[in-house]
Amino acid sequence: MNDAHHVVLTVRAQIAPVRVSVWRGAAPKASRQIFDGEVVLSMGYLTLREASDPPFFVWPVVSAEARVALSIGVDAWDEATVVTVVVDPGADSMPDVRSRDGFIASAAAITSLSRIDQVLTGYSYPVDRLAAAIRIMRAASDGGVSDARIRYGIASVVEWLKWLHPAISSGALEGVPEKIRNNLSGDFSEEVTARVLIAYIASTLGVSVEEILMVC
Repeated sequence: MNDAHHVVLTVRAQIAPVRVSVWRGAAPKASRQIFDGEVVLSMGYLTLREASDPPFFVWPVVSAEARVALSIGVDAWDEATVVTVVVDPGADSMPDVRSRDGFIASAAAITSLSRIDQVLTGYSYPVDRLAAAIRIMRAASDGGVSDARIRYGIASVVEWLKWLHPAISSGALEGVPEKIRNNLSGDFSEEVTARVLIAYIASTLGVSVEEILMVC
């Protein structure tokens, strides 16, 4: 049951993963919208949890007792397998970019760290997506954005990387946040840095880079 502090939804039984993605401002359009309104965050944190289990996601969004607008969409009413949570949803929607040139042109227009999720909305052209995310974080770092916001950008990239290949787990990405941070001030281009990071992950998994990039 929903109340001023909670939104409860039903997902499929634990026979396969359920993907929950959290966005700010804009997100890919969900097929079914189950919630569109405001909730009160007692501690200022958006928390995702399964029934009475400990939280698996905690994100500082607003000050304690403040209201935040949420939009929540799913792919099925009673047995959702994909859940899309949008914080402070706006009128903008994600562009439907099908060609590589179209994606690169669209990504080039994104400069704000708050919109980094827009280049990480899919897995086509993974090198280009990762390179765009690195460019955005470098610009934010050079512009004096707070360390907390940089950590948010890095966390977004790491979450995106988890879904790049079925064999990737959190353990396989253990050293990646540090590698990303170290490369924000590097001399290599964003594309080269992206390829180096993907090659590192492939080496950790014991697979080829081509296997990692099969979605491109």
